[in-house]
Amino acid sequence: MTVSAAVREAWSGASGTVGDLKSDRVRAVLEQQILSGELPPGTLLPTEPQLSAALGVSRTVLRDAVRALVARGLLTVRQGRGTMVAEPSDEALATAMIARLSRSGLTVGDVMQSRITLETLVVRLAAEAGTDADWEALERAEHTLIDAIAAGDEHGAHAAHAAFHAGILEATRQPALVLLLQPMNTIALLTGASSVRSGSTEDWNLDAHRAILDALRLGDADAAEAAMRAHFSDLEERSIYVGLLDRPFAQAYFGAP
Repeated sequence: MTVSAAVREAWSGASGTVGDLKSDRVRAVLEQQILSGELPPGTLLPTEPQLSAALGVSRTVLRDAVRALVARGLLTVRQGRGTMVAEPSDEALATAMIARLSRSGLTVGDVMQSRITLETLVVRLAAEAGTDADWEALERAEHTLIDAIAAGDEHGAHAAHAAFHAGILEATRQPALVLLLQPMNTIALLTGASSVRSGSTEDWNLDAHRAILDALRLGDADAAEAAMRAHFSDLEERSIYVGLLDRPFAQAYFGAP
């Protein structure tokens, strides 16, 4: 996908718009065009010499602006392919949330409590709005989790666990809520203490996941919430959690002893 003539025309005034630094002005113009859809995902931007000339700024200024937009998850720079408008992603928001939590002084327990608040609300909404297709997707994620644990596949187990909880959020049938809360799925993994021991399901509390799914299938919001609360209560009582909840989030995240 290439850049339209209207977008190119707007670039000519970029060096005279908002911001004190030229790089801020360029970033603001490109950001507005990306967020408004004038530069849709997949659009290949002109080469650096062409784009800097169109914007009326130096290559150094352009590079600063591009770096800022890459950090925000709006552009991607690929060797041999150039600079493209990135596909929408939760990664930038999740990374920003992790950074903010890490500098907040909050503990793992504080973050876990917010997760409980959100997930007990979400599971009620899912019970009321979800469909058989949603429950089938959750069951597939559950089976994938079981298989990954049996195989000692840590990456696969965490991915399946994330998919299970993400599937509950999807079942709310509220697209805006999904967009706003999906990054919490990343945080959920960081507040978990599950380990993978070949052939063992002990640390994953699979019975709790099954109880949640059974309640969702029945469309019973009260039972679904109770099952979700039981899931978290069981986690907090496990020996593997001893000392974890009181640790600063940053310390736990970066794996400090």
